[in-house]
Amino acid sequence: MRKKARTVALFLAAAFPICMIAFTMPGCGTGKNSFAPEAAAGTMKWHFNTGDKIDSSPALGADSTIYVGSNDSNLYALNSDGTLKWSYKTGGWVPSSPAVGADGTIYVGSRDNNIYALNSNGTLKWAYKTGDYIDSSPAVGADSSIYVGSNDKNIYALNSNGTLKWAYETGDHVDSSPAIGADGTVYVGSKDKNIYALNSDGTLKWIYKTGGIVFCSPTLGTDGIIYVGSYDNYIYAINPDGTLKWSYKTGSLVQSSAALGADGTIYMGSNDGNIYALNPDGTLKWVFKTGGWIRSSPALGADGTVYVGSWDKNLYALNSDGSLKWSYYDGDTIDSSPVLGANGVLYSGSMGNSIYAINISTNLASSPWPMFHHDPRHTGQQP
Repeated sequence: MRKKARTVALFLAAAFPICMIAFTMPGCGTGKNSFAPEAAAGTMKWHFNTGDKIDSSPALGADSTIYVGSNDSNLYALNSDGTLKWSYKTGGWVPSSPAVGADGTIYVGSRDNNIYALNSNGTLKWAYKTGDYIDSSPAVGADSSIYVGSNDKNIYALNSNGTLKWAYETGDHVDSSPAIGADGTVYVGSKDKNIYALNSDGTLKWIYKTGGIVFCSPTLGTDGIIYVGSYDNYIYAINPDGTLKWSYKTGSLVQSSAALGADGTIYMGSNDGNIYALNPDGTLKWVFKTGGWIRSSPALGADGTVYVGSWDKNLYALNSDGSLKWSYYDGDTIDSSPVLGANGVLYSGSMGNSIYAINISTNLASSPWPMFHHDPRHTGQQP
């Protein structure tokens, strides 16, 4: 069923009513025989239904293919017009978000305990079996190594051919998705309440202990600061040497990962229903209240717009000052993190079994970490 946006479509000037109806009529002030009005921001372009809810966040290929997992056990590849390109069936739910390598290989974890490497045509390249299911989303390093956590308590580093490079055992399940620093350091959280920094050879660099489960993925600033949330309700900023820079207390546990603005602002959601904008020193810039948990991670537009989903069934677009720009009512809770394409379109999954393409008025921000991502192409930090 089509969902209706809360925003009102913008029409062309009322002085040309005939042009609005007779698109093929020449001489309507454009010098062309036909035109189509620009779609209003916050309206749906298309949606695609899968067989079950979508926890996975979409990833984009270099050719604008949209990849997303579903709890119907499939990874989907969609064309930019929303038609199905292919799907690949795994043996379990796919809440893991895919990552796309520089050569177009798609990596994704499944609750059948495997991490899969798929060719761009949807055929299997290889699969690597871990000791338990995978909710963690893979990250691809500059050297094409693949990093992923498993509920067998390990963080895995795999070579591009699917062989094991190393594994590091933590004290509990690893749902957090790894983040890779410029020097190859691997940062990841664990249900044992720790944030781990591992050297590129898999040896321990340092551990930072929080007061709760670390579910979300760390976010890295250009200055090496690591931003991460915890179930102890805090957002942490950790120095590159593993010492605390600052912490900010929210009203509930933090499952959302941070996005970083070009000016250093940190944007992050909490299960208290708020999206927080924090200054680089950890002080509050502004807060915006939604009506439900925020597990979705924000994405930033080039014009400063902040996009984020909520369990109140809305996708929000916020101005850079924290005021509401528009909201789109999805009809179902949103866990998936929005992803901005290069064509003025936002992609977001829904617990209502659908992935949506929403018209927006901007492209992805050029900042250190503008959205939840799994490979260096989707940030301002190029490999």
